[in-house]
Amino acid sequence: MSWLETTRENIQKLFKEGYFDDWKVIEFDPITFYLHPQTVVAEEWFKKRSDTYSENSKRLKITEPPKVSFYVYPSLEFGKTIGITPATSFVSTRQIHGHPNQSPGHELTHILLGEINSTDNLPANGLWAEGVCVYLDGTETDRHKHAGSLNYPEETISTDWTIWRQNLPGNLYPLAGSIIQYLDTGMGWDRILSFLKELKNSGSNDAELSETLFNKNYSQLQKDWRDWLK
Repeated sequence: MSWLETTRENIQKLFKEGYFDDWKVIEFDPITFYLHPQTVVAEEWFKKRSDTYSENSKRLKITEPPKVSFYVYPSLEFGKTIGITPATSFVSTRQIHGHPNQSPGHELTHILLGEINSTDNLPANGLWAEGVCVYLDGTETDRHKHAGSLNYPEETISTDWTIWRQNLPGNLYPLAGSIIQYLDTGMGWDRILSFLKELKNSGSNDAELSETLFNKNYSQLQKDWRDWLK
């Protein structure tokens, strides 16, 4: 059983036990935040996530972003004590379980990606989904500089992208974000959006799409990104 399935089951159990009944409800349409009684967060925290969600909805050309239930725990560590793993998003139910230190937009962007392409095609832990969520996380980080500062070994940077389609280690998220920044800078956002919409079967057609939308052989596209990163 995966950690995500375990987290889902534990959350369902908490709901049945009435664990969330006394959580504070804060409305920032289209997001309803549920705040753990021991958690104190400034109003700006909620507004930043609501604003980022609206901005990214426009970026992804979603005219009616879905309503989201966002549960805020005191910390990542606290979540683990009750058997769940925040921050995580459940795209089909449009539900997020997070904590105050997470970025404004990463998990919310997973919800939006589910509106433009089924998670069966674009899994939440895939290279392209995580790359977009990192790039649009609302922190305004220069992904080129950030990834370059982490001193990844050449072996890692040279890893064929196809290996990362379905299982991208968390420590490589900055690389994924830099790939999206590279494509946005060189190819334009509209082509990226078309690419995301047309991905199939966890990205099994990404090489074909590279030729069609980016006018580049897939291996050449990866090489050009590596050169740009350096």
